[in-house]
Amino acid sequence: MFDELFNNLTNFILSKAKETLNELEKPLAIPEPAEPFILIRRFTPADSIVTKGGIAIVGESWQIEAYDNTQRFLTNSTDPLRKVILFEIAEPDVQECVLACHFNAKALNTEQSIAVSLGVGRPRESGGLRTTSWGRGVSPEENFQPYKVRAYFKKEADAAKIQIIVQFESSGILQIRDIELLQAPVKSQL
Repeated sequence: MFDELFNNLTNFILSKAKETLNELEKPLAIPEPAEPFILIRRFTPADSIVTKGGIAIVGESWQIEAYDNTQRFLTNSTDPLRKVILFEIAEPDVQECVLACHFNAKALNTEQSIAVSLGVGRPRESGGLRTTSWGRGVSPEENFQPYKVRAYFKKEADAAKIQIIVQFESSGILQIRDIELLQAPVKSQL
């Protein structure tokens, strides 16, 4: 009898934990797109980037280093070694959509993969932006490889900024090119 009561209690706790985890994942879940993606913006080396320093143009690509002249030491162990905001554009003029960032990249001289993220940043009351982002790791490679990352956008009272972000967890270099931002409507849930 005790074993049966213990098993029932364990199953109840596990089911509640799973429900809670599912609720926590909902804001980060990306719905399915309803139609093919359409191009919003194509970025070229002629476009101005947000973060300055430690970034060079090499041919048709950006070469981003983990360190620049102003940021040599890790100030907080939970922060990335370096966070670079490549591009920031205004939110789409739709109620909600699935965003996609397609790019070609290679990581050099790094111990860990380098994260390229697509983020939706909203103003905080205390200043700055609260960013929800979805990322993709770029592992060390000799040649450029194609990558995709998707994000979910839903219009809120505060206007958002869409950001393409690179984060380094260790030293290294990222070369990135052919960056495209696309969007598609959200597939309706039946």
